[in-house]
Amino acid sequence: MNTTAVLLTQMGTPDAPTVPAVRHYLREFLSDPNVVDAPRWFWLPLLHGVILRTRPPRSAALYRQIWRADGTSPLLHHSRLQTRAVTEALPAEITTTLAMRYGNPSLHAAIRELVRMRMDRLLVFPLYPQYSASTTGSTVTATLHALESQRFQPTLRFAPPFYDHPAYIRSLKNIVQEHLTRCQQEIQETPFLLISFHGLPQRHVDTGDPYAAQCTETAHLLARELGLPATGWRLVYQSRFGREPWLEPATATVLKNLPGEGIRSVAVVCPGFVADCLETLEEIDKQGREMFLHAGGTHFHYIPCLNDHPSWLAALTAMVRNELAGWM
Repeated sequence: MNTTAVLLTQMGTPDAPTVPAVRHYLREFLSDPNVVDAPRWFWLPLLHGVILRTRPPRSAALYRQIWRADGTSPLLHHSRLQTRAVTEALPAEITTTLAMRYGNPSLHAAIRELVRMRMDRLLVFPLYPQYSASTTGSTVTATLHALESQRFQPTLRFAPPFYDHPAYIRSLKNIVQEHLTRCQQEIQETPFLLISFHGLPQRHVDTGDPYAAQCTETAHLLARELGLPATGWRLVYQSRFGREPWLEPATATVLKNLPGEGIRSVAVVCPGFVADCLETLEEIDKQGREMFLHAGGTHFHYIPCLNDHPSWLAALTAMVRNELAGWM
């Protein structure tokens, strides 16, 4: 009898909002050449000699601002809810597991356990809507690396990016529409919509990464579903790191400039994340809010990620079931 497993994967999170836990997480994350592809002779001394000494205290303080009262990060909390929804939607004989590319629950540990359980078939479903070598690509690489030392090799599938999947776009449209309607009731106008994605070095796109094209497609599909005019929304990129050119326009720059363009009411949605995390709750809802209001804006509305919204859980389970075709 064939046994089947679904492995949902996310980027990762520290175990706690403490300096040691954040340093451990950042060491694993920033050591991955898929994330930072600078020459190792240059990057690793800089990482261990400077960045891992100075950045963890600042990052830990930011994590403490968003950490949940139950002791978990928002990313882990919502990812667990998404995993539970998929588990409940699939036949009982299919095993569903959550793993983090960096941090815990560990991707390597999850794969070792599934091999130990003699799972004949393994569907890896990265929870990244848009493909990037630093997210989906890194997950594929780590999965293959975890399996290469195993005597038993399951039949392996990787779910494709779902940036243009109708169910994903509809779930985005539903949650954005709910919040835009609420804004209209509160301030008697429709706010300008910023569609913010995590940034990427321009060099990565220039050398073949399809990330920017997929972000653009997601943004246009969402705007079309919402019926927004071209003047009612804008695509932006957040979370810059380092000095080299990144994708433009930058979310922070646009938020500072919008009031000068006469736009004083803004809503921000982050479709590249399916679960709220530091980049959405702290960078956008806190820092972004402060930037916009300080620049003269009057109303800032952060639209939460898909999280455990019913339409997203239905979309996710439908996509997983589709990727299991022939195995169920």
